[in-house]
Amino acid sequence: MARYVEHMRTWEFDEDRSRWEQILEVLIARIDSGEWGPKFKISEVKLMEEFGVARPTIRKAMERLRTAGKVYTVPNLGSFVNADGEERRSKETNEPSAE
Repeated sequence: MARYVEHMRTWEFDEDRSRWEQILEVLIARIDSGEWGPKFKISEVKLMEEFGVARPTIRKAMERLRTAGKVYTVPNLGSFVNADGEERRSKETNEPSAE
């Protein structure tokens, strides 16, 4: 997993694994720990700045979060953390709700 280097104020990535996978692990940890609570808005721009990567890298990690049911996306509003165990319909992909 990527690790934050405090004195350098940057992230170090394991070069043997893709960056999006390492970022995904960090994002899942933030959601699972409660650091990012239900309905927390996730900013792709802030993640790009924090991790020092391009938008496609962040988008790939975000897509995996959506697939895992951790976040949902509302067109023109952004991506938000799902409540624990709550399945939501992704308006971006028009998938039916699991409710």
